[in-house]
Amino acid sequence: MDDTESWWYVRFRLRWPEDEEPPWWPDLLLADRVIGPVLATEHATITLWRFHRRAARDGAGRQFSFIFRASPATAERVNTRIVNDPLLARLQRDGLVRTVSYDDPVQARRPGIGDTSDKNWPPEMRDAWPWFIMGVSRLWLELIRELEKQQGLPEEPEARYAALERVLNELWREEGGHALLHHLSAVFGYRELAVTRRELMRF
Repeated sequence: MDDTESWWYVRFRLRWPEDEEPPWWPDLLLADRVIGPVLATEHATITLWRFHRRAARDGAGRQFSFIFRASPATAERVNTRIVNDPLLARLQRDGLVRTVSYDDPVQARRPGIGDTSDKNWPPEMRDAWPWFIMGVSRLWLELIRELEKQQGLPEEPEARYAALERVLNELWREEGGHALLHHLSAVFGYRELAVTRRELMRF
């Protein structure tokens, strides 16, 4: 097994009952209690990382992913740590986590720095974007940890992280425009931005 870095995915397929809104709170639980300890242990060997959240009535369904860039040896350790996590085992027994899939460390398929970025972007954006989204993912994880310091949260994990998600959503709605979008715009000199509707906007 060589030391060449590549991108690796750990995908958590989550329960999503028919005719219900997708549950988003399990992502917070998995990020904080399952992936958080992995990042604390492997922070020196994981070059880049991020979270991805999605919900669609298709083959992937309601899914939370941990995506990281590291050597195959590190990927193998990360996979082993997650496989052996007792909380994850309980979540699988309870049916909240349906399946967990891991990339095979023997088969590195994404060695390029931009190999997990949107292929429609220019190459400069593909190669630079992983640094941005890692910062966003770290911010999101740290917000969960900061909000968890609040008094009066339920002890039971499902209720606790559902409550945290509600508070986090409120924080995003009230503070995201200035704290995130405005300051991101400031880094780029407050230049106009073509958004989905192709209108020019300033944040």
